[in-house]
Amino acid sequence: MCFSFEISITTFIVSWCISIYLLNKDLNEIQRKNVIFLLIFSSMQFADSILWLINMKKNQINYIVTSFLIPFILSLQIIYNLFIINKVRNPIVIIFVLFYIIFIFMHMNSYSRKSNNLFDSPIWGGKELPFINMLIFFILIVYGRVGLSGEKLHFLLIGGMTLLLPFIFSAGYGSLWCAFANVLAFYYLFSYN
Repeated sequence: MCFSFEISITTFIVSWCISIYLLNKDLNEIQRKNVIFLLIFSSMQFADSILWLINMKKNQINYIVTSFLIPFILSLQIIYNLFIINKVRNPIVIIFVLFYIIFIFMHMNSYSRKSNNLFDSPIWGGKELPFINMLIFFILIVYGRVGLSGEKLHFLLIGGMTLLLPFIFSAGYGSLWCAFANVLAFYYLFSYN
């Protein structure tokens, strides 16, 4: 989530334009998968922009975006990273992910609202995920993608920074995802082009 409608929609457009541009280049398999992951990741900014556009009013649009679109995009990030990029086939992991995705949909089955932080950042589902659930989510979307150099370092920093957010912001932890989407988009643009 970002801090306004304008920032959210601009992030979505910029990330998608860069991704579509790169997908039309001669990328190797790993690069192509990373760009597709960026498309999924930055799609959250579209959902976020809808919430900003309706001023997070408790209406049917808010309910549909919060209860269906947001958990779908979050789940797709997990599924794509684990099963497409990392090719995980362990039945125990598959069952765990299935239950975790059900948890995400149940948690988000509500309305998003403004937080009381400096930016009024949206709180998806009206309540923050407990820290342990945020940790599980980020382990699942950065699994196999973290390290101490190059692109893997970016994912390590994004995961680490996101886990620090609850200690920096009082609510609306996802507010810096737009910055992460932009950093990844421009990193890929300069690295893959």
